[in-house]
Amino acid sequence: MQTVKNALLELHEDESGATATEYIILLILIACFVIAIVKVFGSTVSEKFASANSGVENLVEYN
Repeated sequence: MQTVKNALLELHEDESGATATEYIILLILIACFVIAIVKVFGSTVSEKFASANSGVENLVEYN
């Protein structure tokens, strides 16, 4: 019975699962932030890249 009690106490004091959970929550928050930024600025950035691409195509000569 004492070994079961010791095993339960050891599991209760183990914080590695809590740390992994914290990292997962942090990763989810960062992913949500990146998705929100892409949704807000995605079309603007796409238009800028298209404009830069057409400018390069018009100004650069291929030999």
